[in-house]
Amino acid sequence: MTDLRNKLGRLNGYRWLALVVSLVAVFTLAGCQPTTQPKQSGKINVVATLGFYGEAAQAILGNQGNVHTIINSPSIDAESYEPDVKTAKLVAKANVVVENGLGYDSWMDRVVAANQGSGTKTLSIGKLMGKTTGDNPHLWSDPTVMTKVTQRLVKQFSRLEPNHAAAFKRRGAAYEKQLAVLAQTAKQIKKNANGQQVAVSEPVFDFALTAMGYKISDGHFAKSIEEDSDPTPADITQLQAQIKQHKIAFFVENTQNSSKNVTAMVQLARKYHVPVVKVTETMPTHQTYRTWMLAQYRQVQRIQEENRS
Repeated sequence: MTDLRNKLGRLNGYRWLALVVSLVAVFTLAGCQPTTQPKQSGKINVVATLGFYGEAAQAILGNQGNVHTIINSPSIDAESYEPDVKTAKLVAKANVVVENGLGYDSWMDRVVAANQGSGTKTLSIGKLMGKTTGDNPHLWSDPTVMTKVTQRLVKQFSRLEPNHAAAFKRRGAAYEKQLAVLAQTAKQIKKNANGQQVAVSEPVFDFALTAMGYKISDGHFAKSIEEDSDPTPADITQLQAQIKQHKIAFFVENTQNSSKNVTAMVQLARKYHVPVVKVTETMPTHQTYRTWMLAQYRQVQRIQEENRS
């Protein structure tokens, strides 16, 4: 998402200071201070940084809770998002905050820290998946991640509202059933992957590709694009050769990045009849997590079917 990153930039010290001052004003105007006691609203309040995590939370809570998603548009870059007073107010009222972690939405950590002592519980998906800072943060393409998120949220919500635990468990199981097709599809694809190599414009779909049995051939090129820097001449030459010599099964393009180097590789792939899988880093509007991921998985499935025919 280079265009967005260039426009927005990262949170700077002065803006963060302004947010903290605003937070203090919020509590002052409310006539109260943060408390270590859980919020008493009759319902569980959840704030999620990303839409699909909020979707899972709402599916479990039903009418027993309220979920607010911060990044709810494909046009907003989560990595350079600048939280405002509205975000701070939502977090101040939240029982649970769900964030991706691994530095992808680190601004949320600062908002929570400014409201420390409020009793808000934070669920980091990175920690849940056993990852550490520096690891690939694009966890959501993993066909198992949302099932694990759902199971953890059911436990957290049940501790907060034991009287509704059975309902949370029932809704969680129903949501998991909807997600099952992702792991099933990845497993089917893996049977025909044969450990082939694939190239990617950015590592946004790598967890899915690994689950499908593919190997990433251009990690250094992809990392450079992700970090908004130019790949080395050696990286470019290597990837060009892989495309021309058909050493990769397909090329995965993050369509939210308009880098000239990525565009050139897509054009080269089409010239040499190497299939291109189009993915996005953020969930499209009016789609669910399941439909979004499944559409991307099935592009790979169709490539395999065409090769067999």
